[in-house]
Amino acid sequence: MSLNTLTHSTVEKIRESVGNSLSESQIAAVTKIIDDALIKAVNQSTKKCTDAAVICCGPEADMAHKIAEDVERARYSLIGNLTSMR
Repeated sequence: MSLNTLTHSTVEKIRESVGNSLSESQIAAVTKIIDDALIKAVNQSTKKCTDAAVICCGPEADMAHKIAEDVERARYSLIGNLTSMR
């Protein structure tokens, strides 16, 4: 499931739970809140994965740096995709 799909699905569930009484500006605000929460979660997960890779690889720090770079590239790609949804 893509993050765009997840965001829109979550917004729809929120709309259903409040009886579809949200205005367009409120829907936009809720969508931004969800996007921001997803970005924060991705950033925290990336940091934890990077830290774990560094700990696991210990003396093989070069490999840890390569893994960290791959994770960082994926994070930037994800943030770019989330930003383009706005």
